[in-house]
Amino acid sequence: MIRFRLYYNKDTETEWLNKMAADGWALTGFFAGFYRFEACEKGEYTYQVDLGDQLFSVSSEYRDLMEELGVEIVTLWGYWIILRKRTADGPFELYTDVESQIEHYTKILRMFKVACILEIICMLIEVAGGISGNPVGWAAAILLAAFVLVCVNAVGKTKGVIAGLEAKKTGIEQENSVRTISVLLPTGLLINACLLAARDSISPVIHMVLQIFAIILMVAGLVLTVKQRE
Repeated sequence: MIRFRLYYNKDTETEWLNKMAADGWALTGFFAGFYRFEACEKGEYTYQVDLGDQLFSVSSEYRDLMEELGVEIVTLWGYWIILRKRTADGPFELYTDVESQIEHYTKILRMFKVACILEIICMLIEVAGGISGNPVGWAAAILLAAFVLVCVNAVGKTKGVIAGLEAKKTGIEQENSVRTISVLLPTGLLINACLLAARDSISPVIHMVLQIFAIILMVAGLVLTVKQRE
């Protein structure tokens, strides 16, 4: 079985993978948002998601450590590492103390910031292409703008997690100042990008209806985002 999902929050992804395992589906592979599962005994595996220091690889020391712990490296994607352990072999947790959790989420925050900067650079390059007369450039620029907003949200949420851990560490509650961008805004941008890319293969009526729908989504998303910041 194959499922398509895009996760930017490793905790949400871990929860979903463990729910799938509890329902009798074990993850066996991942590629560009496509998760491959095979049938297993319900609850046979416990999954965790880790973040490495190397793209698409881990050190031999890391592999040896996981092997000693009875943990299997299921798949690597970018810096993401998906791990699993047989539930019968005991509990499986990563970064159980607050200090290591803060360090781990700081690493994730740094990754999202770098991704955001790279996406902005690519977006500006595509904007330059659009200005020079390449319509595909505008479509790509709008698509990248949607990804930038998603990344900005991921940065904000990760900062919120770190702030919560810092409060847990110090015992001092901090005011929650994390603000996120409404998902409606990047969704509207995504629809606009698709419309630009496929403008010659869509009838004018359908194109107009979808364009209006995308604009409504973006306006609603902008309003919800502004209200949240008030």
